[in-house]
Amino acid sequence: MANRRPPEAPRAPTLLPVLVFLALGALLPVLLTSGFHIRLAMLVWIYAILCMGFNLLYGFTGQISLGLPAFYAIGAYAFGMLQTMLGWSPLLAFAGSLALVAVLSLLIALPLLRLRTHYLAMATMAFMLIQNGVANRWIEFTGGQSGIPVPPLEWGGEPVGRTGIYYVVLILAGLTLLLHDFLIRSHLGRAMQAIRDDETAAQALGVRVTRYKLRVLVISGVLAAVAGVCFGLTSLRVDPSLSEFHVLVSMLTIVVMGGLGTRFGPIVGAVIVVLLPQFLTSFGELETVIYGAFILIFLLFLPHGLSGLFERHHWMAGRSTSPKARAQARELKGELQ
Repeated sequence: MANRRPPEAPRAPTLLPVLVFLALGALLPVLLTSGFHIRLAMLVWIYAILCMGFNLLYGFTGQISLGLPAFYAIGAYAFGMLQTMLGWSPLLAFAGSLALVAVLSLLIALPLLRLRTHYLAMATMAFMLIQNGVANRWIEFTGGQSGIPVPPLEWGGEPVGRTGIYYVVLILAGLTLLLHDFLIRSHLGRAMQAIRDDETAAQALGVRVTRYKLRVLVISGVLAAVAGVCFGLTSLRVDPSLSEFHVLVSMLTIVVMGGLGTRFGPIVGAVIVVLLPQFLTSFGELETVIYGAFILIFLLFLPHGLSGLFERHHWMAGRSTSPKARAQARELKGELQ
């Protein structure tokens, strides 16, 4: 049976894989000539940003929150409304939308911190349903099913093209990836993993569980808002579909296939979830069946996803070849002799 425990993240920096991912992303507009393919690439980065927040919250802290699609939608709505209704610049609207989501996620997290496991999941999903209902029914404010327009990004008075928007999304995804990597290696990351493994034991060891959970809930909400802003820049329209169940299902599928509690699982999983349906369209009515079979295979045989498979092997190999590990092995060998 496969080991279900997530691999322990190392403390050493892993900038080289991050730079490789970003370099490949920077080359994509050169390799892809179709606007549709560039849009797919932007969706990969958008979902990766969204799932990096979920990975910090659930994969590393063990908090099952299903409300991130609501913050994803709120960030996108706020970004569009602050420009169309208040006349803010895109940069100021971006900062304002993140600040709004940070405050809102803090207010939502404070009463929900006492909940755990499926109770937290149900409460946060209820918040997502409330947000979606408001977006659908408050037509005078949100536009209802039609949504609201997002002004196109401009540079020097001229609209930025699709390739330029792609690089903006790529830069935001790169910054999010660096933040994700830094948080995992930091003191906060070690506290998150302690809370995930045993919350009671972590509190007994002096970890301020409530404070750390609150921080991660706010950080994940803000990252979801960043993803929402990127979607608004890409689609130039925001509607209630951003907080519907298909977004939640896609988010959960990404972390399953990419690897929950791994460093690069959100990116790997986003690539699979966005691109796999494009290859399965040729199977016609069997597309959904094959897609579901892929998910079952990952759940049964790759519980840590593709990224978890490679990261676990790399980290364990690094440990086995470290000087400390060799010294411990020699000491144990001497005791046995």
